[in-house]
Amino acid sequence: MSEPLAHSARQGAPAQTYRDHVSNVVSGAVARCERMLQHYAPTPTGIDAQAMLEITRTAARFHDLGKLDRGFQKTLETNHKSEEHIRHEDAGVAWLLANGADEAAGLVSAHHQGLVRYLLEVAEDRPVATGRLEGATFRINDERTAMATAASLKSYLMDHEDNFGPRTVEREQHQNKLTGLSRRLLLSCLVDADHSDTATHYGNEPAVLPPPPRWGERLAKLDGYVAKLPRVNPKKATTQESERQRIRDELYRLCRTADPTPRLRSCDAVVGSGKTTALMAHLLNVANIRNLRHIIVVLPYTNIIRQSVEVYRKALCLEGENPEEIVAEHHHQADFKSLDTRYLTTLWQAPIIITTAVQFFETLASNNTSRLRKLHELPGAVVCLDEAHAALPASLWPVCWNWLTQWTRRWDGHLVLASGSLPAFWTLEDFCSICEGQSSAKAPQRRAATIEPLSSSLTAQAEEAEHNRVKFITEPRAMSADELIKRIAKSAGPRLVVVNTVQSAAMLAAQIRQQGEMQVLHLSTALAPSHRAIIIERIKALLKHQSDWVLIATSLVEAGMDFSFASGFRQRASTASLIQLGGRVNRSANRGGDCTVLDFDFTDAKTLPDNPNLKPSKEALEHLFATGRIGPDKPCDLGDICLAAMKAEFRPDAQQTALDLVGAESERNYPKVSQDCRVIQTETRTVVVDPDIIARLKRYERVSSLEVVRHSVQMFNAKIEKLGISPVTSDADLFYLPESWSYDSDFLGYMDEIVKLSKAAIPDGFFI
Repeated sequence: MSEPLAHSARQGAPAQTYRDHVSNVVSGAVARCERMLQHYAPTPTGIDAQAMLEITRTAARFHDLGKLDRGFQKTLETNHKSEEHIRHEDAGVAWLLANGADEAAGLVSAHHQGLVRYLLEVAEDRPVATGRLEGATFRINDERTAMATAASLKSYLMDHEDNFGPRTVEREQHQNKLTGLSRRLLLSCLVDADHSDTATHYGNEPAVLPPPPRWGERLAKLDGYVAKLPRVNPKKATTQESERQRIRDELYRLCRTADPTPRLRSCDAVVGSGKTTALMAHLLNVANIRNLRHIIVVLPYTNIIRQSVEVYRKALCLEGENPEEIVAEHHHQADFKSLDTRYLTTLWQAPIIITTAVQFFETLASNNTSRLRKLHELPGAVVCLDEAHAALPASLWPVCWNWLTQWTRRWDGHLVLASGSLPAFWTLEDFCSICEGQSSAKAPQRRAATIEPLSSSLTAQAEEAEHNRVKFITEPRAMSADELIKRIAKSAGPRLVVVNTVQSAAMLAAQIRQQGEMQVLHLSTALAPSHRAIIIERIKALLKHQSDWVLIATSLVEAGMDFSFASGFRQRASTASLIQLGGRVNRSANRGGDCTVLDFDFTDAKTLPDNPNLKPSKEALEHLFATGRIGPDKPCDLGDICLAAMKAEFRPDAQQTALDLVGAESERNYPKVSQDCRVIQTETRTVVVDPDIIARLKRYERVSSLEVVRHSVQMFNAKIEKLGISPVTSDADLFYLPESWSYDSDFLGYMDEIVKLSKAAIPDGFFI
């Protein structure tokens, strides 16, 4: 018989032998695991690093054992699915379970289908579960596969032995000692090695080494960059401008020189205080002193990524380096499962990664192999959750907080929570109890996490400066679109209006343009990132040279955008959203002392639909205005206000959702955790809008992940199905807008078609 195969000949590449693929996966998985385990500190009763390495090695050796089945080999030889084709994961699972390698069996089971629910074995003579994992949950539920495995396992093992020598497996000594995070990390090592070898064989991924971190050199480069930034002229600056410059200088010094020892840090620096560069100085210093692997900056919105990436590439890249290899930008859903699009997956291999909260937290929670592929890069990393107030719904914070604190304690992590309105949620007793897996009615058993602030000495001064910069007012009575437009027109320009849904933004912007009284720009996720970038540059130019215009946008402009408008309008949402919008009004304190942000709501929920999930947040904000906790008359503690709002929003239903998630993780129900721990609950898909990229993808030409991301939008599954939007290829990972669809890259994006359709009728539902 010819040498067995692991992959068939396709895409112009030859077949790959079983020997080559398994050898490459073993060496690749072990190397990834060894690098990761350099940053591992086990608990006294937990599993040690050597045992984790052996689990990974064993799983890699037998992960494709079932491919030695004759029916599977026929599939590979002919490149057509054989009538005798089986699921190849089952054979390795069966062999490993028979030898007491339960954790390795779980990884083999998961390396295509993802992590299943792990159950504990129930002994026949005892009604309680033992410490050993229930192997039946790992077996493939397919009759043909089960029969082939039972009949031919010895034959597979003989063929495997011909290629790799003795097939002995050591019984694992640490039954069920891995945490959910550790299982995900080990699976990440296996699937990344597996996917990388496959993609490299087919020419879809170049085999290149990531560049060295060179943290000390980058820190010196950042110091020089900050020293050359424009400064206010002391002779011409107002008192507010001078005070803001002093705060910027002091914040950079505090962050640059902070003790790197504490693993949990916070920074409540206000807008316009140079937080982007100051925090990076801290992250670089920590990474340099502690010899860490990556710096990961997590942001709530994709548009902030572009702005931050531009700054970091200018400030941190050294001579002769490719900026895209040093500072990687990881936008929305760039994970794909199929061989045809797997190479588009963005991996966390660069020294500095700028990603979204969706990508970061849904990777931590995932049981899916394409998402988990990059997770093994997280141990030994420095992570900054910038605009942390907007990172997660309250119901997701407890389970995510457990992962983050475990990562800092056991995997050499360093975490910074940053926001101009940071609520200290980790101090709430309800929150702490739920983190422990018990009802909020019970007192927590452990002390709340200690988080060391980076800039506490600036807090009081910053509160006074914020009140002088912008004031918050409310309109209790709901308004029609016409009423709002009239109020906008009477306010000082330039004006910024933020609403809660993509559809509302498009409808309002279209109505203002139709009236023709004001110049109007629109910015939302209805536009692809490449087109949003053009709009953002236009906004910056108008802010410098014109005043009589208005920007209609969604929440993506609230955090991190370096805009300074004269007036702000915010459709009622969360308290943090209102405060963050205030950061885009009179940002540099150079527009006088009468700048305001108006909290309002709409009367017409059909034409201007709202997001019903915001109801608790809206009620909490109304209460804060009604009780005088927030208003135009006096400075306020922004973090304290946001904490009060969070407490009000963390209602019994949200608490129960949070407790269920913590319980599901504790019970090893990984599919449920992956499904329920979603930052954006509604399922979306990537829809490519650029005709040239669509054509190239259809021809199976190589297209970089960055190109796809910059020229695509996210649309809800239900809307894709309703509108008949087609997949680019048969795997359905990527969709595309048809030529007949009206996509306005200059104004409304894909919503241009929806606005036109709405003139006849507005369907139920909304875009967010």
